[in-house]
Amino acid sequence: MRKSTIAIAAFAFLSLPAASRAQMIGSYDNFDCFNDTGKTAEGFEIDVEDVSPSDITRAFPSNFSATPWVIRYGAATITSYDFTVATPDAPHSYDAGHKGVLVTWAATLQGGVWKAAYGNQPFGAGSVAGDGTPFVPNPTLTNGESCWYYGQGAAYPTSGCDHFGISFGGGVTPGKMTYHWKIPNAKNTALVNAGLEASIPPSPVLNVIPPVKPAAPPVVVAVARAPADAKRDPKRPQAGEAQFGDAYWLRTTTLYSPAGALLDNLQKANVANAKVPKTVAWTLLQRAPGIGPNAGMPEREAAENDNVGGKNVQVTKQYEYFKFSGAYDSETHQALCDMFYANQADVLAAGGNTVQVSCQNAAGNDAPYTKQYWTLDPGPMVALHATKGNLGSYLGAHINAYNVK
Repeated sequence: MRKSTIAIAAFAFLSLPAASRAQMIGSYDNFDCFNDTGKTAEGFEIDVEDVSPSDITRAFPSNFSATPWVIRYGAATITSYDFTVATPDAPHSYDAGHKGVLVTWAATLQGGVWKAAYGNQPFGAGSVAGDGTPFVPNPTLTNGESCWYYGQGAAYPTSGCDHFGISFGGGVTPGKMTYHWKIPNAKNTALVNAGLEASIPPSPVLNVIPPVKPAAPPVVVAVARAPADAKRDPKRPQAGEAQFGDAYWLRTTTLYSPAGALLDNLQKANVANAKVPKTVAWTLLQRAPGIGPNAGMPEREAAENDNVGGKNVQVTKQYEYFKFSGAYDSETHQALCDMFYANQADVLAAGGNTVQVSCQNAAGNDAPYTKQYWTLDPGPMVALHATKGNLGSYLGAHINAYNVK
């Protein structure tokens, strides 16, 4: 069994040789992310521990080499670090003891003004990409492959989000990945990491379990978790906290298909319009305390086993992340919420998808709730709670596609 991190705008091939060994070839981390810094951001950084530059095979949008303008920043730069022999700079103190790479998309300072490489690229009548990612207090929901030209078109410049991603070679297992928006320093002379990590939780982790019987398909186990850092501060690992971490709502849409996943098909419209049954699950994500009286309590995560059987050869999973805006326990910071229900217009009396919601209520008990839905995505859920809903602002999304042969 091999563990790796996988997400949108690319796909992993899982093969099943005669010896019944499941093999994953390459891994991918691509996503939409909203600027939540409160100001215009001028770039983005992915910090990946325990890999070298040669392990990275693609940095979005290099797979669109003829059209690097699909995002305002164009191509990324990749630099290596070795903090096993050197002391890390203060912004990367959490990388101490590791080697790794920084993948950076950024504007450049020109005459005291930050300019993105393709900031003047036209994206519609009277609209250009802009020289930074604007801050939008109430952004419009995306489905993971939207925050770039082909996903949003003329809406991209003012959407408040951008699309980033990297790919790793076969057999490469990346270490911890940390996301930061880049903002100008106080003197406006250089870009620095925003104080907190970017709001989107980390990419789901994939485990491929070979089948017991040679003729059976492998089981794809996808696990999505809340950020490992308290208050999204990478200098404060949740493992050293006595309180629970912040909570997040996750909506996972899963579909199977007899057609193999293709890179160019992993786009918002194609996933939304897929005419196959879908399962939509809502889960509350929250890291447990690492120390103190509640240390060792089970973590709230989304772990799903996908057995790609029958004539199906692929499973696609769409992850959408939202803030939890409900009540927390005043002492432990454990999320408290009641059951959810679906928009009535989306519910059919028979057939369709199953939506499962599990959330801890005020009594401290898990309260699963199941309904039958359309064969297409039923849409957003609505919370039943004294605070008039605990489904907070939208943060971003990953879309994963796994081919099984």
